[in-house]
Amino acid sequence: MDEPVELTIALEEGFEGQHVVVVVDGDVVLDDPEVRTRMQIGLARSVPVRLPQGDHSIGVRVDDVERLRIGVDAGVTRWVGISRAADGGLHAATGGGLRGYV
Repeated sequence: MDEPVELTIALEEGFEGQHVVVVVDGDVVLDDPEVRTRMQIGLARSVPVRLPQGDHSIGVRVDDVERLRIGVDAGVTRWVGISRAADGGLHAATGGGLRGYV
């Protein structure tokens, strides 16, 4: 059996005090009533999640409205970056390597 891996979910650009809930496979991994991006580093919150390798579903609700749902393969993906656009929409980027913030 494969060992669990760590997937980092990062709330990045564009958050200005919104209530954000992040759900992985139906389990809440973050419920923060006031997410704000730190402009110096382009990061609001970072949540490490241990998951078995394989496919997983990530949902993001902002102010009680689901804005994003994506699927990831934790055997390949190591980070998910989520940014909020000016119109309130969310955008996700994923990667398999390390993601650094200054």
